[in-house]
Amino acid sequence: MKPPGKTSLNRMQLAALREMERIEISQDGRVREGMLARPMPDQVSLRDDFAGIVRLIDMIQADSVMLERVLKQMRSAPPAAAAEASDDAEEGAPE
Repeated sequence: MKPPGKTSLNRMQLAALREMERIEISQDGRVREGMLARPMPDQVSLRDDFAGIVRLIDMIQADSVMLERVLKQMRSAPPAAAAEASDDAEEGAPE
């Protein structure tokens, strides 16, 4: 798989929203079909984490100063794969 590329706050928010909904729908379906007595607690927590990401991005987008700072950081930050490779190289270096 190719390394992650650039993204946007809107795409990240939409991905978090979709994942939150997917977890909720799958857990509700399993309870409705009798496969589970109640939703799995770890999945509920994960769903809540994605909901928090959606709310966080809403707050960032509502504050123009914060939004500009975040966008500036996103533009200047290296792609995620390059940052991970740099971290891996530092961990393997002798001290």
